[in-house]
Amino acid sequence: MTEPKIWASLHPFFEQGAILGRIEANRGFIRALLKMDAFAAYHFFLPHPDDCAFLEAELRRGFPDLLAEGRFAVRLRRDLPQALNTENYYCMHLSDPFTCYTDIMCLRNAFSRRVFPLTAPTHSLSYAEYGQYFLQHIWGGTTRRDALVATSQAGLRVARKYYDLLRRNYRLDPDLFFSPALRHIPLGVDPEHFPAPEEKAALEASCRRQYGLEGTLVFLIFARISYQSKMDLLPVLRAFKRAEAYGLKPRSYCLLLAGWVEEGSDSFGDSLKELAANLGIRCLLAARPDEAARKALYAAADVFLSPVDNLQETFGLTLLEAGVSSLPVIASDFDGYRDLVLDGGTGFLVPTTGPSSTSGTDALRAVPPASEYHLLLAQQCAVEVEAMARAIHRLALDGDLRRSMGAAGRERVLASFTWKHIVGRYLDLWAELGAEPCPLPETPAERPASALFHPAGPCYMEIFDAYFTSRIDDLAREGRKLRWSRSGEAVYRGKDFPVVYRLIEDRAKLERLKRILFMARKPVSVADLQRTMLDTPPEDIPRDRDFLLLWALKHDFLEFAGEDADC
Repeated sequence: MTEPKIWASLHPFFEQGAILGRIEANRGFIRALLKMDAFAAYHFFLPHPDDCAFLEAELRRGFPDLLAEGRFAVRLRRDLPQALNTENYYCMHLSDPFTCYTDIMCLRNAFSRRVFPLTAPTHSLSYAEYGQYFLQHIWGGTTRRDALVATSQAGLRVARKYYDLLRRNYRLDPDLFFSPALRHIPLGVDPEHFPAPEEKAALEASCRRQYGLEGTLVFLIFARISYQSKMDLLPVLRAFKRAEAYGLKPRSYCLLLAGWVEEGSDSFGDSLKELAANLGIRCLLAARPDEAARKALYAAADVFLSPVDNLQETFGLTLLEAGVSSLPVIASDFDGYRDLVLDGGTGFLVPTTGPSSTSGTDALRAVPPASEYHLLLAQQCAVEVEAMARAIHRLALDGDLRRSMGAAGRERVLASFTWKHIVGRYLDLWAELGAEPCPLPETPAERPASALFHPAGPCYMEIFDAYFTSRIDDLAREGRKLRWSRSGEAVYRGKDFPVVYRLIEDRAKLERLKRILFMARKPVSVADLQRTMLDTPPEDIPRDRDFLLLWALKHDFLEFAGEDADC
C-alpha cells in the first residue's frame, strides 16, 4: 500500500508586509499548491509560536475545509527531528535556498526514514554574502534528490557559475563535494487578481477619474520607488523627452509611478515628480497601493514600462502581471526579463550594456550597505535611452499595436505562467527527484558522519573543549562515580518536580530521569550511566548521549560520590 504523500516546509510562504515581488511570489505559490491539493497533508515547521498563530490564521481564512479535515500541521522547528523520524515526507520545499537549506539537509540525513527531495527557488542572487551560502550547498550531504530552482535562465546561469567558481577557488573535488541539481521553473501569477478584458473598462474608467487621467495615454511603472533598487528612473524621463522629439505630443501622456515607498522617504518620489514637471512631463505617484488599487492601476494603463538595471532583480514578476492585464511591455533586455517578453510580439526589449569588470566595486561589496554597492553596480548598467524612446513613441502612436501586443501577452501568460502551471511543474520535479538514486543508506543510523554534519557547522566540543574544567568522557575514564542528591531522591519519590524549560522537554523526560536516579541511589560509575543512555527507547530519536546526565548534574539531581561529594 502506498503511503500518503506529505509535503513539508520550514517556511510559512504567507508573509506579512508590503506588496513586494518575493512576498507576492511566495503567497502565489502556496495558494496554488493548496488549491491543487495534490498531497494528503501539509506540514509547516516555524521558529516561533507567533509565526504559527499567523500562519494558522491565514490557513483558516483561505483554506478552512483543509484545516477542518486536519490536513495541516503547524509546529515549531524544535519538533522537526521527531517528525522526521516518525513521518515519511514526500518532499520539503523552502521559499528560498539560503535560509535553513543546508540545515534541513543535515537533519534529514540524520533522522529521516527517507532521503526526500529538498527544493527551493531563487529570488535575488546578488547580495555579497550569498557566495558563502552557495558554498554551504557544496558538501557530502547534498544528494541527487536536492535541487535549486532558478526562476530565470539568467538566474540558472548565475547559480551554475557560483558553484563552478567556488569549486575552482576552494579546489573542491566534484566527486566528493556535491551541489544541488539546477532546474529552471519560473514564477507565476494568479489571473484572478488582475483585470480580465471584460472588467477592464469599468476599472479603467474609475481609476482614471480618480487620478484625472481621462483622455490621457498612461505609461505605468510598478516598482520600488528608489534610486538604489530595481531601476533608475531618470533615464526614463530622458527617453520621454526623446520620444517627444520623435513626435510624441507633450501633455498627451502621463507617467504613472506605482509601488512601494519606504515610510518617511517619499521625498525621492516627490523629487521625481518635480524633475518631470521641470521637463514638461506629467508624472503621478501612487504610493503603496493595496491589492485592489494595484488591479485598478493595471486596468487604467495603456503601456507597461520596466527598464530594470539593478542586479537585485532576477525574474520580473510585474511583467507577468502586466501581461495578464493585457498590457504591452517595454522592458530592458536584462536578466529574467528576456524570458518573459517576446520582442516585437508582446512588447519591446531595450538593449543594455554592462561593464567588462567591476573589480573596484567588488572590493567594496562587503563594506557599504547592500543598497549602496547595488547602486554602484546599477549605475554601470546602461539601458539604451534611444531604443526606449523609439519603443515609447511607436506604442504611443499605434493603438492597434498596443492592443495586439497586450492580447498576445495575456495569451502567453495564461498558457505558461499561471501559478497552476508553475505548481504543476514542481509536482513533476518532486516526482523526478524522488526517483533519483541516492547514495545514502535508507537507515539513518547507517549514514556516514560526512552526510550528517556540515563541514562549516561547528562541532562545538571539538572547538570549545578548552572552556571546561573537564569533559564527561574524562570523568568516565577516571572511574568517577555519581549518586542521587537529596533533590534527586525527592524527585524520584514524587516529592519534588524538576523545572524543565521549553525546548528541552523531550530531552529531559521525567520517566528517563527517574530511571537514572534509581540507578544512582547508590554510587554508580559515569561510564555505566553513559551505557544506559545508549539504550534509547525506540520511540525516541537519537539525542546527545550525555545530555540528561549533565542536565541532572547541573540541576543538583545528581552529585559526585565519594570524596567529591558534599558533606
